[in-house]
Amino acid sequence: MGIIPFVIVAVCVGFLNGCNKSAQAPTDNVERDCMYQVSTLQALVAGHFYGVTDVADILAHGDIGVGTFEGAEGEMIVLDGVCYKALADGTVQVMGEETPVPFAVSTWFEADDTKTFKGNYDMETLKAALDSITLKQGANTFYVAKIKGKFPEMKVRAVTKQQEPYAELVEVMKTSQVMFDYEDVVGTLVAVYCPPYVAGVNAVGWHIHFLSDDKSKGGHVLDLSMTDGAMEIDRTDAFHMELPNDDKFNALDLTGRDKEIGKVEQGSAS
Repeated sequence: MGIIPFVIVAVCVGFLNGCNKSAQAPTDNVERDCMYQVSTLQALVAGHFYGVTDVADILAHGDIGVGTFEGAEGEMIVLDGVCYKALADGTVQVMGEETPVPFAVSTWFEADDTKTFKGNYDMETLKAALDSITLKQGANTFYVAKIKGKFPEMKVRAVTKQQEPYAELVEVMKTSQVMFDYEDVVGTLVAVYCPPYVAGVNAVGWHIHFLSDDKSKGGHVLDLSMTDGAMEIDRTDAFHMELPNDDKFNALDLTGRDKEIGKVEQGSAS
């Protein structure tokens, strides 16, 4: 599994100074404030479901994050340094370090701000509340939020494992996307924010995954209602991306994928 580094630098100055992290949790503040990404969302949407790296690498670069696994199987939730896979059969598993990963983001979580949610929130109003924080702190950088809450309704999805030759993700969703509607669950949202200028490289705005407190339910969040929540949010001022180094990736057309990315994020197969 070969990877080629691509770096956007904001606060950290230079590749070696700011974004290259060791397998141990870093002590330098600049190293900790770096969003690490494997592959691009365009590539995943185009059907590049091959393992680019592994879970050990994702956890070496952070203790919180989201992504998926080889064959687009399930949804990744990295929380408190543990990597979970929410499967299309409705179960959740803890994943071993050697598990292949085609796409993921992770960072070291250090809260820069907190917020308490009271009242009724749906997906739209929750994202609006999160956007108000990013607009205040600076919408042109990266954030990750951890929201512990009570959810009267939670709609998530996961995708069944695909076999080669891989179809594009929008086509996969038509037959292999499984949705779950949960009621009265308690758990944590892992929400990753990417600024508009990285459109295609990742999803613009908030990409949200869920894991229940009992670790039995999870997935990519499509809709929700929340009555109480406690949020911590971490501003991350640097971005490091590892690109796949294989012939299949190099042959992909990664242009003009914005509409497909929107469908994938919203769970639309039409």
